[in-house]
Amino acid sequence: MNTGRVLLTVLILALLTAPGFSKEKDIKTASALGFDFGISKKRALEIIRSQNRKVLEDTVDSKNIRTIVVEGAFIDLPADVNNSDVKTNLEFYDNELMDSSLVFKSGNASEQAKLKDELSKFLTSLYGEPKGREEVLYFTTWTWHAPDMSVILTVDPDSAITRVEYSYKPINETMRDEEYKKALEGERPSPADQMFKDGNYSMPTDYKDRYQP
Repeated sequence: MNTGRVLLTVLILALLTAPGFSKEKDIKTASALGFDFGISKKRALEIIRSQNRKVLEDTVDSKNIRTIVVEGAFIDLPADVNNSDVKTNLEFYDNELMDSSLVFKSGNASEQAKLKDELSKFLTSLYGEPKGREEVLYFTTWTWHAPDMSVILTVDPDSAITRVEYSYKPINETMRDEEYKKALEGERPSPADQMFKDGNYSMPTDYKDRYQP
């Protein structure tokens, strides 16, 4: 076998064994943007600190919802973001990661349009054509669906903000079910409010009748 044929054989073998594009791998990597859905806020903060990232916000939106905003991204991005400010948002419900999103602030309209095209192309390669497109006021959204997830790309030209959000359906459905149950039951009065604000908690019935307006 001559040298040329040997080199050709080696090249073919290298191409055959080289790792190619893996849709399954890319979906798993992208899904929670470097985190796993369902992890606790404490675990997420451990990951953030292990990469020496700065936490920009750590807020409580309600009794069961907490949001963390971190500088930068935790995955390799399929787009040129050298001219964009990038943040990762993590939202927890009942101490479980429910939503994760990347927020890009572009320098100008041209950069934002290019970023939108690159992100849209990447998401379509993973999840197929978007299942919905909606325009609300001055921004536009595209939605993709995957097992246990919905993926939303939002473009807001007015603020030059582009957002990719991954939403984990099981936890979102749990949250909606619990909110629906609370709405059906109505808001229960707090004993502390009754005692210290209303001044009638545990008050004898005849006194209640006498002092109620």
